[in-house]
Amino acid sequence: MTLREAFTRVGNALLYKVGMRMPYSKWRIRAMRSLGHTVGSDVYFPADLTLTQNFVYDRGHLTLGDRVSIGPNVTIILASHSNYSSTSSLARRKDSSVLIGNDVWIGAGAIILNGIEIGEGAIVGAGSVVTRHVAAHTTVAGNPARVITPPSTPHATQCPGNE
Repeated sequence: MTLREAFTRVGNALLYKVGMRMPYSKWRIRAMRSLGHTVGSDVYFPADLTLTQNFVYDRGHLTLGDRVSIGPNVTIILASHSNYSSTSSLARRKDSSVLIGNDVWIGAGAIILNGIEIGEGAIVGAGSVVTRHVAAHTTVAGNPARVITPPSTPHATQCPGNE
């Protein structure tokens, strides 16, 4: 690793550690954009959002559409590899980008693996582990996440007693 790469890694790690933990949402969004990710308008994610990423090589890219809401304790995996393990030769590298469309709601504690696309208007249930693409206007939940409501027009949920 060159000295320049070391400074880049330290600077990006510091930006992530401090900027992403700010109490004000707009500061967290600014930090995420400074790290090279794409963030739409009216996006909310809490200070405990975890992005696994490499701060120098193949950092991964996160794209959040407009009006995305992410619950507490969510993990989005952008980069993951076996480091110096002997399994490195067996493991296939996977696309390190995650694309989350407009009007998506991700419930608390969800885990989204790298290379995943979540379509517009989708809902990811709390605690779900998303291992496959999620179609637009679909609700998924579970480990691994499975379709609960199939693709349709935008969600029309009714609360009991609100007929």
